Amino acid sequence: MSALAVATLLLLILLVPGVFAAWGYEQSKEIYSRRLRDWYARLAALTALCVAALAWPLYWLWTEYWDQFAARESLPRWLVVVPFAYIGLPALAGWLLGLWSAQLGQWSWFKSRRSAPTAWDYLFSERESGFVRCRLKSGRWVGGHYSRYAYLSSYAGLHSAERDIYIAEAVHLDQVDGMPLWHQGPSGETMTLVGGGILVKWEDIEELGFASTHELIPE
Repeated sequence: MSALAVATLLLLILLVPGVFAAWGYEQSKEIYSRRLRDWYARLAALTALCVAALAWPLYWLWTEYWDQFAARESLPRWLVVVPFAYIGLPALAGWLLGLWSAQLGQWSWFKSRRSAPTAWDYLFSERESGFVRCRLKSGRWVGGHYSRYAYLSSYAGLHSAERDIYIAEAVHLDQVDGMPLWHQGPSGETMTLVGGGILVKWEDIEELGFASTHELIPE
């Protein structure tokens, strides 16, 4: 095994407790508007804490049992708990840290710097599919099918600075009342598709509605 492979394996092993500590932390503390760079920073910090806390126990295990392990000799049965403790203790510590920081939130160092979710966050983080209609500030109606299927996936930005919505399957809407336009298809009445998706920015929206498709079927 090359030195690079050994270094990579060692790095992954050292990251394991940090990953579980971060997971445990997020189980007990609400984190809004999660960003990837925040998670990386949290992972690095918790990994450093875990490595510092586990350094002495790991060194002791190494000096006491490595020769027996390398020689393939029998080891004490209680060592079977070590791998589980290696991931379980950091997860528990992260969970307790999340509870502790939430209780001490009045101290500025522990205060959450995430804003609470807006109605936009709640709407698009909970909905899997439906029909979106937007009246823009220009007076124009736009909308279409909002879905999260792999082959036709819509997306709504949930960060306040990036709030927009991509509707994967746009539909022609009546510019008077915003209702979808229908036409007679091979299988009956069907919505008239634009033939692509549409991107709508938060600052351009005057009014937005989210409904299930069957609610818009004309009587």
